Order: sequence, then C-alpha cells, then structure tokens
Amino acid sequence: MFSSVDISILVHATEDEKKILNHILESFRLSTNRVTIDCVKTEGHWKNPIIRLSITTSYDIDRLFTDLCNELKINFGSEDLHQYLKNNLDEKGSVYIRLDKQKLCARAFLLSGTDAVRLIFKKKGKFEK
Repeated sequence: MFSSVDISILVHATEDEKKILNHILESFRLSTNRVTIDCVKTEGHWKNPIIRLSITTSYDIDRLFTDLCNELKINFGSEDLHQYLKNNLDEKGSVYIRLDKQKLCARAFLLSGTDAVRLIFKKKGKFEK
C-alpha cells in the first residue's frame, strides 16, 4: 500500500530534542538502523532557535499505518477517522496525518493542527511491489 513515511517535527528551544526523537521512534516502533534522520537548525519569528527533525523510513510502513489507524480509531471512531483520512489524501494517494506532539510524547495518539508531528505516508508507485 505505502512505500515510505516521512515524519517531521519542530523542536523548540525549551524542548529536549533527543527525548522527543526517542518518544517518536518508540511510539512507532522504529529502529534507528531502519530510519534516516535529518536535523536542520533554524530560527523562529523572534530569532528563537528551532530544530526541524525529519525521519524517513521505507521499512514496515503498512504495519506502522495500520497500528496508527487502530490507535486513532479508539479516540475518534472508525467513521470520523475514515473521513479524516479521506480529507487528507492527495491526488497521488499519499496520506497526510498530524498528531499532537505533546500527547504523542505521553504515548497518546491524538490528531492536531498545531505543534504537530507531521506524517506523510507515500503511496507505492504502479511499478513498486
């Protein structure tokens, strides 16, 4: 179904980058040897330091998507989750999901539009198995 997932997180100066990264990897049961992690240092509007973490993997994506959907169904119900996924599907078949970063670090899977962990599940191309 999916070929890869891109996960991006903005880490603010008051947050612990390593702690957040570990929570993300543990929450999605991702091994550090199966992911690519990029770190970009930037500045916010008021010159406050911000780190953008990007995690990419193409390992066991369908399991990750299924596990995430099962967790989200608990909080939102099947119909609401189905509608959310339908509304966040692009023309190429990629699915965009935003999770609450603070709740995810506390092991809860909740959708959010602000201070979010952004996930993009990229659909397999027609020539990929």
